[in-house]
Amino acid sequence: MLEDLIHYLRTSLSKTRSETTTIGQEMEMIRSYMNIFKVRMGERLRYQVDVPDSIKDIPFPPMLIQPLVENAIKHGLEPKIEGGEVFIRGEENEEILRLEIADTGVGFYEESNPGMGLSNIRERLQSIYGDKGRLILEDNRPCGLKAIIEVPHAGNKSNHRG
Repeated sequence: MLEDLIHYLRTSLSKTRSETTTIGQEMEMIRSYMNIFKVRMGERLRYQVDVPDSIKDIPFPPMLIQPLVENAIKHGLEPKIEGGEVFIRGEENEEILRLEIADTGVGFYEESNPGMGLSNIRERLQSIYGDKGRLILEDNRPCGLKAIIEVPHAGNKSNHRG
């Protein structure tokens, strides 16, 4: 756990100082983050990362995925006695890079407070990609929440601001 904590802290601190990272580097950091929570939650936390090698070198803004994983664990899985799973998937087509963080937790309900994390993600996506970057929240059937980040494919520079 200490190795994962050190890796996570080093990676996250260095990423907050840079404008871009890669999908692969973000996934390494997320794995360390999840392993730290696994020590605390044990068998109550299961996770799976399904990101194809073809997108691991794509540039991506740092620290957009981590708050969504944190929300999935803290607000979705921790409240459930039996815990649950977090699935992280990545895919691309010719125009869109799509990252999905889904959990089998308690889901999103009317009284829940989405907090600052989601609004910060939306603001960052807007400032980087304009109207072409989106954060979508939807039910993960049969239970839980799915958070989806869609951004223009990195190969299409005309869709990227900056």
